[in-house]
Amino acid sequence: MLKCFRNCLRPSSLHTLPLQYGILFPQLLACLVHLHFGRFSSAVISVTSFYLSMNLDGSAQDPEKREYSSVCVGREDDIKKSERMTAVVHDREVVIFYHKGEYHAMDIRCYHSGGPLHLGDIEDFDGRPCIVCPWHKYKITLATGEGLYQSINPKDPSAKPKWCSKGVKQRIHTVTVDNGNIYVTLSSEPFKCDSDFYATGDFKVIKSSSR
Repeated sequence: MLKCFRNCLRPSSLHTLPLQYGILFPQLLACLVHLHFGRFSSAVISVTSFYLSMNLDGSAQDPEKREYSSVCVGREDDIKKSERMTAVVHDREVVIFYHKGEYHAMDIRCYHSGGPLHLGDIEDFDGRPCIVCPWHKYKITLATGEGLYQSINPKDPSAKPKWCSKGVKQRIHTVTVDNGNIYVTLSSEPFKCDSDFYATGDFKVIKSSSR
């Protein structure tokens, strides 16, 4: 077995040397520990799996992104009149807003408790346009999907409340206009977003589906 690994470790070029050693060394380690320690091998294999999931520079690889095609959801003239519309894009419910000359799309259900954002009002808070959930008045920025809230220092009686961000809570999608048609492209960002929980399954409110 050692002879086999030794042959494998002979680099075909200096360019492939780091890759060959980076892949084969943890495998060799797992095999040796399995032969000598048996029951401890599972721990080494787990470490090996983590090692192989990392780039050669030691940084963990990003989760795999899923690419979505753009879906036509309606006409530009229609949304400019209504200032909002709902659609199902690749089996995901979204709401599209037209506010002050700009288009915004996000998951239709509020990240907090699944409230219907397409029924909420748009208001400015701290100079940022937000959709206000009609259920519990949660405020979500149209541009970034951040949850906003007011905080105050309880130790300072004279302090005034200030607006703060909870970070991105609502998944934002991309809106484009082509030849008078409105297209939505779902977000392919791999991070977990709170609104993902209500985006599919039993919480759906739109029955039709666009492909």
